[in-house]
Amino acid sequence: MDMEAAEKLVQAARWYHSFEVLPGLWTPGVHRTESRELLNSRFGLAEDLTGINALDIGALDGPHSFELERRGAQVTSVDIQCPDVTGYSTAVKIRGSKNEYFQGSVYGLNEFLNGRTFDVVLFFGVWYHLKHPVLAFEQIASVLSPIGVVYFEGEALKNYAALPDGSTYPDSQFVAQLAESDIPMTLYYSGPYKQDQWSWFVPNRACVNEWLETASLRMVSHGFWDSHPHQRMFGSAVRRPGATIHVDNPVWTRE
Repeated sequence: MDMEAAEKLVQAARWYHSFEVLPGLWTPGVHRTESRELLNSRFGLAEDLTGINALDIGALDGPHSFELERRGAQVTSVDIQCPDVTGYSTAVKIRGSKNEYFQGSVYGLNEFLNGRTFDVVLFFGVWYHLKHPVLAFEQIASVLSPIGVVYFEGEALKNYAALPDGSTYPDSQFVAQLAESDIPMTLYYSGPYKQDQWSWFVPNRACVNEWLETASLRMVSHGFWDSHPHQRMFGSAVRRPGATIHVDNPVWTRE
């Protein structure tokens, strides 16, 4: 597609991320995203992913999905949003992309992916938007290949805590103690968090680790991006060898 036609399509679509959909052509989203730099510096993902099956959960308008495709991966994107609404379909048309897209919830991965497994799974900016994050990680584990790696990123407790009314809890030292504690714990908000009414959990590192362990995963690496007011945790995890996911609470028998 020539640049003039691509620019018209970009301007006509709705975008959240501002990313380079073609060399020199950026989408006008509110959140600038340099996916190549992020995947390299924060996650150490290989530049050549030829032959790799990759899954991008929470793809939205697709900056990470298209970067995975650029690296040679066979990409499946998943989001609850319709790709015709977010700009994803527009980017597919502009790029001539062969990515596959499923509109659905992370809770249903195993069902609509029909037992397919993936070597690379991206799970960015999702867990805090979920009421059932452990269930989400269990679903991810169910579609992760034996050699697969899930790369995750999300809101986490690090440098400040918000009160339910939106104000900041004044004792920053206490918050730091909670964040750095080996006791697994999470903040929870029934109302808006950072003006977002669909944010629920803000876990500390120990809590994320226990979520992963419950889902038969093991944390391999983690780090923080914590320039106030941002406090984001990122990292990677793999399947625990021989681990199985157990039911929540088995029904008692007469024996």
